[in-house]
Order: sequence, then structure tokens, then C-alpha cells
Amino acid sequence: MAKADTPTKKTTAKRARTEKGHYIKDDPSTPNVNEAYETEYVWFESRESEPSMFPVAGISPIRNFSNNRLEYKVEASDVSRFEMNHFVKNSRVVRKG
Repeated sequence: MAKADTPTKKTTAKRARTEKGHYIKDDPSTPNVNEAYETEYVWFESRESEPSMFPVAGISPIRNFSNNRLEYKVEASDVSRFEMNHFVKNSRVVRKG
């Protein structure tokens, strides 16, 4: 039985620019980082205020002192792995916004 092809959403990466608006080229001396494109992030936060900080899926949190919640800055390419963590699945940590 043939599996039906499901359409996939293509995301285009945004090119990095200087303050004058010129494109930034990739630096060959840093093979693990592509400076030519901006990294997109998705923010998550703890649903309640937390007494202590804890990492989720290896990502350390940032404390928001105005509401005492933890915030997680996750690269857009890593969101699906992050959402597989039990803190996210149990809604202790939710997508911000």
C-alpha cells in the first residue's frame, strides 16, 4: 500500500544584514555556524511561577523576574524535540504568546 504524500510547509530562512542593509557573508573559519542567515527562535515559558530553575531538553531557562516564570529560547529547528519533553507534554512549560 502506497503512503500518501503529505504537503510540507517550506520555511525560508531570513538573510542576515548589516546596519546599512548589505548581506552578511558566511565566515569559513566557523564551520558550525552560518552567519549568512539569522537564527529564528520560539519562546516557551513555565505556566506557573517556579521556585527553582530547571533545564528542559538540555536548554537552560532565563528567569523573568516580573512574574517569576522561567523562559526558554528554543531554535525553530529544535522545537519538535523540545516539545517531546515531559515538562512540555504535561503543560508545565508552554509556548509563549
